[in-house]
Amino acid sequence: MKILAVDDDHAVRVSLNVMFRKWSDVVLEVAEEAQSAMEMLSKEEYLMMFCDVDMPGMDGLELLEIAREKYPAMPVVMLTGNQDITTPIKAFRSGAMDYLQKPMRTAVVRETIDKAFEIVEKEEKEREGISDIEGFKKMVENFSPEKMGLAESGVKTAEFSKLVIALQEKLIHPSKLGKIHNLFLLTKSGIVISNLATKNVDNSDVDIMGGMFSAVKDFMEDAVSSNSDSSLNDIQFGDFHIKFGAGAYTDLAVVYVGSLGQDAEDAVTDALIAFELENMNVLENWNGDKSLLKNANQGLEDLFAKIDKSKDA
Repeated sequence: MKILAVDDDHAVRVSLNVMFRKWSDVVLEVAEEAQSAMEMLSKEEYLMMFCDVDMPGMDGLELLEIAREKYPAMPVVMLTGNQDITTPIKAFRSGAMDYLQKPMRTAVVRETIDKAFEIVEKEEKEREGISDIEGFKKMVENFSPEKMGLAESGVKTAEFSKLVIALQEKLIHPSKLGKIHNLFLLTKSGIVISNLATKNVDNSDVDIMGGMFSAVKDFMEDAVSSNSDSSLNDIQFGDFHIKFGAGAYTDLAVVYVGSLGQDAEDAVTDALIAFELENMNVLENWNGDKSLLKNANQGLEDLFAKIDKSKDA
């Protein structure tokens, strides 16, 4: 299978060529800028594309949007040498499979290629979509832990299975390699203060899910035995988890896959503390005006950068 790499940096193109010599199942073709890449894409079929973010003329994010529109089945992985977390977030929202930090390691590039193979194979199989948006809203608005069978260990109902499928569709970026898919900063009543998503989520969906997250967290807290010092703060929905960090005035819901190590959990707590300390006076008597709260979005972006590809332990 052919793979296209687009990068104006000669050293990056050389290093990729060296890596690809090790692998007999893929063939690398390179372009130095976006226009050449578009011409190559129009003539050949590629398994995937590696694309530099910062290029002269048309940049990588613009090329990504064009490629996703014309070749939606082709995974695109962005390459970046800068540390600005807003860049990969923009890339995810535009449909990128993942982003790799330069200089890339051979093992990581190979892992990314293998993931692309899996995605292409999966998308070739016909799969039935989830219910329409109204059905989703009704399902989430009517969320009840007891109705879902969560109140009794091992008893998950059909309604829970439907909810898992719906949330998976809404919250999980299907090809993302990192752990974190969504971060929700919430009031105790479930109002969403800020949301960071790697997949575009409608504002109406965000507000609805904020209320559901609040109900889930209340249920989980009630489920802890009164004579136990433990705290139940993580629930699994199918292949993904929702972990909650609790502050004095706010909660933070982390939608992730895999597992989070202690460093990641500590980072969630630290992010909540930092936000609340900076906004303590406003939060004590908050009137719902989000413009009065400082650095909510920046705090989530910083947290994402710390924990998305953190180690499990």
